[in-house]
Amino acid sequence: MLEIRDDLIENLRAMARRNERPSVLLRELVARLGPDTADRPLLVRYFSAAFHFSEGQGYKIFGWFPDGTGALKDADIDNLLSRRIEQTRAEWDGTGPKSSSGL
Repeated sequence: MLEIRDDLIENLRAMARRNERPSVLLRELVARLGPDTADRPLLVRYFSAAFHFSEGQGYKIFGWFPDGTGALKDADIDNLLSRRIEQTRAEWDGTGPKSSSGL
């Protein structure tokens, strides 16, 4: 199993701070890892690590392919993941209040 690279996690977060679309983040990750390495389970692991997704929140990535042939197109994955990224922003960006109750 490949190690998750901290530099790529930070790159994803920096791009999200600039309001880049999740499909753009995914393509950048594929480009940086290489298409042979960047399978969808690894992409899910990176998004989960970068954006503090809980189990299953990144699984929508399995329906997306960089070449547009997946069940989810760019607009679909952008819509689904943008919400999740924003929901966890306080955890990964440190910009909002953190809930002590975990709710």
